[in-house]
Amino acid sequence: MNHRSPKLRGFAGSPGYLRQAHGPGWALVGDAGYFKDPLTAHGITDAFRDAELLVAAILDGDPRAFTHYQQTRDDLSLGLLQISDRIASFEWTLDTLRVLHRQLSEEMRRELEALQALRLMERTKGC
Repeated sequence: MNHRSPKLRGFAGSPGYLRQAHGPGWALVGDAGYFKDPLTAHGITDAFRDAELLVAAILDGDPRAFTHYQQTRDDLSLGLLQISDRIASFEWTLDTLRVLHRQLSEEMRRELEALQALRLMERTKGC
């Protein structure tokens, strides 16, 4: 009996990037809208965040709201993406890694505050 072990495959990594988030009749959320190294395990949070921002744009009814959706998504994503790239590079010392994790935590706090502000605005509008 010939048992073959599956080949191990590595992922050399890929730099993060943002895609256009919307166009006529379509919009992207989460991983569909940009790539970030998965090591931060923040992907589902990105998807929920973007979905909430997109719903706000749809309910707004103004086509310019989709531009605001993309700007907000980009603003909340870029810091997470850049920090994830730096961590995934493995080009750090333990002291640098501690700083990067603090920065990652700060970006997540900023994201949470932005979503809380959005919910407060929706409540005051009666959405």
